[in-house]
Amino acid sequence: MRMHSVNRILSNCRIVLLLTLFSFYAIQLKAQLRYKVLFLGNSYTYVNNLPQLIHDVALSAGDTLIFDWYAQGSYQLIDHSMDPVSQSKIMAGGWDYVVIQGQSEEPITASNQFYSGASALYHQVKQYNPCAVTMPYMTWGRKNGDAVNCPAFPALCNYQRMDTTLRNAYLNLTANINGEVSPVSVVWNYIRQNYPAIELYQPDESHPSAEGSYAAACCFYAALFKKDPSLITFDFGLDPTNASIIRNAAKSQVFDSLQRWDFKKPPFAGIYFSIGAGINEVIFSASGFGFNESYLWNFGDGDTSSAPYSPHLYLADGTYTVTITTSNCDLQGLHTSVADTVIQLCSHTPTVTTVNPWVCNYDTLWTQPADSYQWFVNGHSIPETNQFVADYARYGGSGFSVIATVNGCAELSQQFTDSPVWSGYYFDGIGDPCAGDTVVFAVLHINGFLSGFENIFWFKNDTLLSAMTNEDTLLINSEGKYECKVVDPNSNCPLDTTYAVLQYDCVIAGIEKQDLEFSWTVYPNPASETIKIIFSNPILKEQIQIYNAIGRLTKVVEASGSTTIYIADLPAGLYFIHLKNNSQHPLRFIKQ
Repeated sequence: MRMHSVNRILSNCRIVLLLTLFSFYAIQLKAQLRYKVLFLGNSYTYVNNLPQLIHDVALSAGDTLIFDWYAQGSYQLIDHSMDPVSQSKIMAGGWDYVVIQGQSEEPITASNQFYSGASALYHQVKQYNPCAVTMPYMTWGRKNGDAVNCPAFPALCNYQRMDTTLRNAYLNLTANINGEVSPVSVVWNYIRQNYPAIELYQPDESHPSAEGSYAAACCFYAALFKKDPSLITFDFGLDPTNASIIRNAAKSQVFDSLQRWDFKKPPFAGIYFSIGAGINEVIFSASGFGFNESYLWNFGDGDTSSAPYSPHLYLADGTYTVTITTSNCDLQGLHTSVADTVIQLCSHTPTVTTVNPWVCNYDTLWTQPADSYQWFVNGHSIPETNQFVADYARYGGSGFSVIATVNGCAELSQQFTDSPVWSGYYFDGIGDPCAGDTVVFAVLHINGFLSGFENIFWFKNDTLLSAMTNEDTLLINSEGKYECKVVDPNSNCPLDTTYAVLQYDCVIAGIEKQDLEFSWTVYPNPASETIKIIFSNPILKEQIQIYNAIGRLTKVVEASGSTTIYIADLPAGLYFIHLKNNSQHPLRFIKQ
């Protein structure tokens, strides 16, 4: 009996010990995350010592933040990218996250510097910290906007427009740098709407109060550690009720939707290739839609490359299997993707030519005789399988190539990249007959005058206005569809037609009021790489359409309050910017 009791006691002790060990390890698994974070910002970072505050809230929840920081008043991201102190801290290495914060109005007043500065910082971070995550610090709109800068930048005129514009800019930036964002402005906005008695601002209506910095710290804790901020026990000396509200706001807006703020993309390998000018030269480029950090090409002949863009010379004709492996890494480790394609090099080399040394819109493209053909535009096949492509302009632009097969060997031609000759004619029309204006629809030329030899035809509702033939101006004072077509018989391309269409529908309710209250601008103008479209009022479900001078649609972009459009890929010339669902008069700009 005594022995049985001892055994039972020992057994119970083992159970207690096992339960104790299990509880200890469960707590260890749940807690004790440890991250090294570098903060680069300005006064929004150093007011109330935000990095230390994040450390304190994390420690109270059982986690460790090791940090360094550098913050100078009014610093922009471009300043950090060039500052030796910022660079030295990045180069120290070993960071899990690098937090970057722009000046409070920078994404609106200096958007080009905002994006270029972030890109420079991102690449510096990746050079010395390959698996670190770059985390933009999404700041907030000022309490009542910025009345001083409002006339020049309408997005600054009130809190809501400023906050929304900043938020969109930081989200776009985070997607561009394959990062995660700390959405502090989202938490602030939630608190402002639901708990307006909690004052997030200092009296300057810009910098954070203690409550504002605490909201930022709770947001960062959720974004960095991926843990519930309502479990934080450190309240920074705030009213306990307010501190609890702020923690729960960070929980509902950040922790409960962590994937919404994670823009990291895995690598996705893809291969695009074209034929170079050299003998058996093939130009390879990575075309995956993921964000690829490193590349490894195997060209199938024993040679390799680590560059995303890799021209390669093959020493002999033949068939080669080309492989690319793309990879990136983050706190979860290395991610890879692989793709391959087959390259065939033959004894014949097809080329693409036209009849004249210049190109017109209605030219025919030709290649040498072969057994069979397949034509492409920018790498995408088109239906043509003959020796020629008649009226190539219907496919728009350039970038034509052909695969020609002879005796069973098929080889791709070099791309035909010439652009059609621009006639120099363009059109203008100011006003709206629906608002009582007389619209002057005029034919113009970049030389400043017409030659007098043009054939000019005017149409209303697709009916020729014969009395207006060869007139350079049409006066419009009623609704309808108006079209002008110009042909210059003395030009290098006498069959090309330059045209433009204006359409007015006066029966749409409220169109006059809508157009009078609406305005938009484009800058810079002229431009070479990007243009920005600014709207005076918020715009919803709208498309920006860019047409070239001969009326061909070249780009379509979804509109937002401030839309940046990449135009470096457009040929030089005059362009018109239209809104798909709005009768507002088009803008025009010159691509240099």
